[in-house]
This record gives sequence, C-alpha cells and structure tokens, in this order.
Amino acid sequence: MKNDTDLFDISAEFLLNYLYPDRTDSWQVDCAGTFYRNYSPDLLSVDEEGSTVRLARDSFLRLLPQGVIAPDNALKGKDFEQKYERLKKKEELLRELFKPVDTLAFRFRLHIEKEAARLSRDRLAFLLKRYYGYDPDREENPYVRRTAPLLLFASHLRGDFGFIRNLLEQLFGCRVTMETGRYAWDEGAECSLPSVAYSLVVPGLTAEAYNALMREVAPLADFISEWFVPFDTRCTVCVRHPDRPFVLDGGLTLDYNTGISEQSSTQNIDTESRNTL
Repeated sequence: MKNDTDLFDISAEFLLNYLYPDRTDSWQVDCAGTFYRNYSPDLLSVDEEGSTVRLARDSFLRLLPQGVIAPDNALKGKDFEQKYERLKKKEELLRELFKPVDTLAFRFRLHIEKEAARLSRDRLAFLLKRYYGYDPDREENPYVRRTAPLLLFASHLRGDFGFIRNLLEQLFGCRVTMETGRYAWDEGAECSLPSVAYSLVVPGLTAEAYNALMREVAPLADFISEWFVPFDTRCTVCVRHPDRPFVLDGGLTLDYNTGISEQSSTQNIDTESRNTL
C-alpha cells in the first residue's frame, strides 16, 4: 500500500502541466530552497491570480561562489543583529534579481515535461497499434478507451478476476459483485466451462437509463473477455438493482430488477410486457 508521502515525489512541472495545460509560459517562480523538500512536496503553493508558484528548490542564487554575497567573517564583531539584517536584505534583493532566471529555467522544464508527456502518449498509441492491433483513436466507447492502456500488462492481468472487479468499480463508480462457477449450454450437460459474472449494482435506473448504460457496458465486456479473461472462461458483465422486495407496479425492467424463472419462462408474456420489462 502506498504512503501519502509518495505524492511528494510528483514534480511541479507534471502537476502544473496537468492542472493548467494552457499556462505554461505565464508562471512566475519563487524558489524557497531545497530545505523544504525534507517535509514538503516539490510544489509548495500556487497563486492562480498572480500566476506565481513557490517551489521547494534552490534558486540560481545558490550557484554563486562562496563569498560573493558576504565574506566568511561578515557577522563577526559587534552589531551582529544589524549585520545579519543587512545580509538578509542583500540576499532578498539578489533573490529578486535572479527570479527572471529561475522563471525562464522553470518554463523551459515545463516545455520539456509537456513534450515528454506527448511522446509518452504517442508511444502508447504506437505500441497498441503495432503489437495489439488496437487503434485508440478510433475507439468510441469511453470505458474501453480508458481500459486500453492496460493491454500492455494483459499477460500479467489475464485471469485476475479480482482485478477486473476493481477495474469496473473504478470505471463506473459503483459497487460491483463477482460470482464464479461453471456454465453449460444445456441443463444436465456433462461438459461445462468456468464462468465469472460481474454485476454493477446501480439503483434507481429507468428502463431507458438501463438500456443506455448496457449499451456502454457491452463493448467493455467484450473487450475484457477478449484480453483479460482466459479463453475457456465465460465472462458476463451486467447491471443489477440492489435486492429489494418484489413490487408489481414498481417499474420492472427485465435483467435489471426482475427476471424470468425456469418455471415461469414457459408461460406466455404479452409483447407489451416484454417491452416494459
């Protein structure tokens, strides 16, 4: 399990390009010093209105040779406090003098980070097209598009049914249940296949909303079955309402909040009821 302190390792360039992609050349930089990196993230604060960022990094001022700001014995002798205040004021003036240098260097690194991110995205698209025959630019389903980068790890993730459940929970933001067992096409058949069934638990859907969600789920279910489920395992992904008492006039939708048992499946159901269910 990752510790929250891992977030401290995220660079300011990455965060600012992610949060403010159109403001690369507008940031002003205030370097507070690497001392803060002992207990603070790289990006200490952001002033959106003033377009100023405060970093836990050393300014180019630190590159000046020793003795340029003040000689080694500058604080010796009497009037220590006055000498110290003069040195601090001189340091602040030099810090302001070097701010344009720090800002230009930081903006340059912002552009490098943005270009590296672009190359990384292009490399991912190239790998998916070249080695997996999958073109993310032609994908229309948003859930499949978000899952596609995991193809690079398909050989390690295939058959990890718990991972697939967690993936569905993250994609749809709902509770997902999982059932494993055996599946046979005919009742009483001697041969059967392993099966895994995932149910997205989404309450309060109308028949129209349920059908719309299932149209989004179906391509993802096919994609997951093809790449992340063993070939001999039957995988299904459906949407279910949480368990509730049967209410005849409660807006029933077939396969969502009601179903047909084996006993009642032989009975006739009029066309209007089928369309509603």
